[in-house]
Amino acid sequence: MMKWFWPGVTWTAALTSLALWFGAERVETDIAERTGHALSPYAWTGFDVDGRDVVLKGMAPDPESQQLAVKALQEVDGIGDLSDLTTVLQEASPYVFKLTKNNEGIVLSGFIPDNGMRDSIMSAAESAGDTNLVDDQMALARGAPPEFQDRVLLAIDLAKKMAGSDIEISDGIITIKGHALNDAAYDELTALLKAPLPLGLKLSSSEIARP
Repeated sequence: MMKWFWPGVTWTAALTSLALWFGAERVETDIAERTGHALSPYAWTGFDVDGRDVVLKGMAPDPESQQLAVKALQEVDGIGDLSDLTTVLQEASPYVFKLTKNNEGIVLSGFIPDNGMRDSIMSAAESAGDTNLVDDQMALARGAPPEFQDRVLLAIDLAKKMAGSDIEISDGIITIKGHALNDAAYDELTALLKAPLPLGLKLSSSEIARP
């Protein structure tokens, strides 16, 4: 049996399909651009676009940030189905930070609220040891007090004055153990720890040995 093709109809169908395909691609690109713009304040987010549908992903630093990111996308015109696959960073209580220093380098452990702060703390710690070797064992968690970063930087400054040290900050309580780098450092540490500590810190115990 012979099959008849009408060139005009065939080309019209092909062109229509291409127009629909390119049109869908433009819509998807437009949705992606507007989604990215809406999520620009939320660096922790990621997303996938399929046509008009958007899947929101990422780990929010706190429940409020999670809700705000979802709300930002709900206000974007043109989005079809919005799937929220975000999670929230675990909360730690007490919020603990530990610094251990020996002749091999420095180990930082405990919790850190975000990777931006992690970079700042790692940079500061690299100057506190003899070898510039810093082992990062800090885990991301929410619940850090407002003074957390300044308290950690204070602990790093204390470690610079000691040849070896174990310093722990648990919420607002600090424990210090180590041996001073030299006599001048010993006198400075002793005077500092006899006075009220800054940043709302309370001294649990301290054992500073002479060099």
